Amino acid sequence: MGPISSNITRTSLCSWTDNDSIVDVFPMPEAPFPTTVPWLFFRREYLLLRTSDPIYSFILTSKESGGILAVFHCMPVHHTWISLPISPFGGVLPSPFCCGRQLTFLLSCVREWVSARGGHSLTIKTAPSCYDPAVHQLCHQSYLAAGFLPNHTYSNHYIPIDNRPFEQIIEPSERRRLSKGKRSGLRVSMKTGTCDISATPTLCRSYAMQGYKLPVTPEGIAHIARCAPDNYLSLVTWNREQPVAAALMVRVSDTVLYHFLSGFLPEFGALSPSLMLFEAAYQFGRDNRVQILDLGISLDHLGYEKPALAGFKKRIGGIGCDKVTYEVNF
Repeated sequence: MGPISSNITRTSLCSWTDNDSIVDVFPMPEAPFPTTVPWLFFRREYLLLRTSDPIYSFILTSKESGGILAVFHCMPVHHTWISLPISPFGGVLPSPFCCGRQLTFLLSCVREWVSARGGHSLTIKTAPSCYDPAVHQLCHQSYLAAGFLPNHTYSNHYIPIDNRPFEQIIEPSERRRLSKGKRSGLRVSMKTGTCDISATPTLCRSYAMQGYKLPVTPEGIAHIARCAPDNYLSLVTWNREQPVAAALMVRVSDTVLYHFLSGFLPEFGALSPSLMLFEAAYQFGRDNRVQILDLGISLDHLGYEKPALAGFKKRIGGIGCDKVTYEVNF
């Protein structure tokens, strides 16, 4: 995100100023946005389509240039404020020209405004540190300086995408399973833009057979796809004409492909049909200059750590990194 003119033509709800920067807060639809926003979950068109509930946007600008230095979005959920409940992560999005002191000023203004509106707490879900380690560290220090504390640090796994084929990055045991599935005749289809009509029913059946409830309704899945059709990828593993596994991926940015949901039918577990989904996603990344396949955090349906899932991610080339949630109470 570069320093472009903010062109603020509407009156903000509140404004703060310090030596070299200004913070304004707007209802999100009225906020000035940078012309280039690297992360999908911070883009106006995505936020507008994901919810009709009020979102508030805090815009940090330079006094000297008028350029946008950082943005922050949050919304109330009863007396708790979250950045952002409708997305895997929120938090501060700084430009390359923003320094830690300015981010701390922005976050202090957010604290003051939320507290004045009766908020009991403010929770910030941040991106995995692998997305941009330098920005992660800059923001981490700014959160601490502004009085936020880490509420929870999750172990997130990601696969760096490089010139090696998928077979070379996975452990031998998973390589044998992948080969077994291919020899049995399993194949993968991939669709971008809209969700494959077989993907959602397969996911619903997979979760139900394991005694879980799908974390997103079928209608919610379709809505997310409509919010970001160019960033949405659905994959299905087939055993002849029967779908036996499915995955939904979101291209968060030019360089990151995020694993949103996946599942397989337990009766086909011996063929490891999910492996072919991740191989196809990895190859998609290689073909489209994606650098990171984000496998996400490993939690069960109750929100507890799931060691078996984390172990699988490691065996297919996943590397651990932190995904931190910060919180401040008022």
